[in-house]
Amino acid sequence: MRFIFSIIKNIIAIVLIIAIVLVALKYAPFLKDKDWNPVNHHTPSMIQSDNPPELEHGERYSLEKNDILNNVPLSQTENVFNWIDKKEFMSVTGFSKMGYNDEFLIGQRDEQFIMYRFGSDEMRVYATEIEMKQDLKQLGQDIELKPASSFE
Repeated sequence: MRFIFSIIKNIIAIVLIIAIVLVALKYAPFLKDKDWNPVNHHTPSMIQSDNPPELEHGERYSLEKNDILNNVPLSQTENVFNWIDKKEFMSVTGFSKMGYNDEFLIGQRDEQFIMYRFGSDEMRVYATEIEMKQDLKQLGQDIELKPASSFE
């Protein structure tokens, strides 16, 4: 009888250890972005093609690392964005059109449409403006893309 209980305790201990390791690989910031992580499902952010993003798992957009506001703490992105010159920001990021509110920043860079939620470590990249506008509508946001001359 003791033998059966010890086997059951050992099995439960092994299951708990596996669960802890999986949670750490999925959610720990210093582990989830490593290339060797088998739970990591992100594609490398440096690889960019000239083709528009394809539908991945039924999504209309692709996720990329936040390269809009580099070297800014995620909790401070909105504050920093409010302080900087918008026209200069557009020229640095390559946006031809841009729009923003208190929660989101959207922009057009070449043939890509980008939506960034302040404080997020990722941004959505769309192939068409219509798809981006539909997602904004689902999020309850109404943001208009404006040319650089609007931010003088």
